[in-house]
Amino acid sequence: MLRGIRTHAMNVSNLEAAKAWYSELLGRAPYFDQPFYVGFDVGGYELGLHPLDEGDGAGAGGSTVYWEVEDAGFAIAHALEKGATLVQPALDVGGDVVVGSVQDPFGNLLGFIFNPHFAPPLTAVSVAEMSEQAIVKEAELVGSRDAIWALWCAPETWLVEKANVELRVGGRYALHFDFDQKPGFRGSEGCRILSLLPGRMLSFTWNAPPSLPETRFRRTWVVVELEELEAGRTRVRLTHTGWPADGLANPESQWPQTFQYFERAWSMVLQALERHLSAVKG
Repeated sequence: MLRGIRTHAMNVSNLEAAKAWYSELLGRAPYFDQPFYVGFDVGGYELGLHPLDEGDGAGAGGSTVYWEVEDAGFAIAHALEKGATLVQPALDVGGDVVVGSVQDPFGNLLGFIFNPHFAPPLTAVSVAEMSEQAIVKEAELVGSRDAIWALWCAPETWLVEKANVELRVGGRYALHFDFDQKPGFRGSEGCRILSLLPGRMLSFTWNAPPSLPETRFRRTWVVVELEELEAGRTRVRLTHTGWPADGLANPESQWPQTFQYFERAWSMVLQALERHLSAVKG
């Protein structure tokens, strides 16, 4: 009984060149690297490269393996930037399923698919699995609650170069901290709004930076609460939670490092917000 694709193994004529190309495409080194086989861990599945010996048959055959992505158009554009050849542009085939494919420089077909039916859980852990640890930051800022709410809804006005915010439950909350990076490595692509109380509360999923690939695709979540104080001041309370208990307890994982990263980063974000409000007032 088939349980799902575990490995997509491809024959390549130049193993070193293929390893370098896929390392750059995926933004990570292979987990298994031998002269006879190179394997990449891609979201718990394996993309494998096998050297094509003289006399071996064709690599990809007549089938195409489709890899799950959050945005098929972005994935195709990124592959084309790296030298792939377009086979099929991203196309909505119905039911919000989007597929497309390219040919890598070694003759293999590489498909990309976004299928909401198989979408992973929004967050890394359930409540039962999460740690009691959380990052909590507070600041009392000069500005009305509505003004500060508007800034969280338009982070490109004070925090990042570009942003894609859809103000609805399930909408995008994608902040591009470095738009010059390749798609998928620019910031919080793929993060979603979980809930909102206009003017009072906004919660959204969040990911680790690309420098922490082990935790980047397992999302935690952030809750921003606004409390109006007297004399035109607002208390901002930011809680970053949803940390896996087993991950934080494992010093060999990247979860402790991710937690420490955001312990510093959220302080810097609130400082940036305060500077922006001071500049606007001044």
